[in-house]
Amino acid sequence: MKLKFALIALVGLVASGTTVTAFVANPAPAPKTIKEVMKIAHKDGLMKKIVAGSATDEEKKQLLDLYIDMLEGEPKKGDKTEWKLAAGATVVSAGKVVLGKEGAIDELKKTTDCMACHSKFK
Repeated sequence: MKLKFALIALVGLVASGTTVTAFVANPAPAPKTIKEVMKIAHKDGLMKKIVAGSATDEEKKQLLDLYIDMLEGEPKKGDKTEWKLAAGATVVSAGKVVLGKEGAIDELKKTTDCMACHSKFK
């Protein structure tokens, strides 16, 4: 049964134009740690560029990807459920920025309040 399922999955991948070697040769990059996310997104100025309105679409997507990595990480302290809710809200607001939703930048500013997070989770 497992072999049959694997064969069906393989046929589906080939039919969709995806090759198995793409998965083996190009594994997804490892998620960044929360510390790495903070450095790139905040200390290096990516977030400021987005808030200022001068970021490219690729930079907006990069911020979203970084915040997804942050959500998947674990904070140094604090309640993990609270962390998932706070980080999840940040991911959603970054997604709205990528989509160009009205009010998304203001929402992103609220969900990335440094002291609110740092006092609970760092």
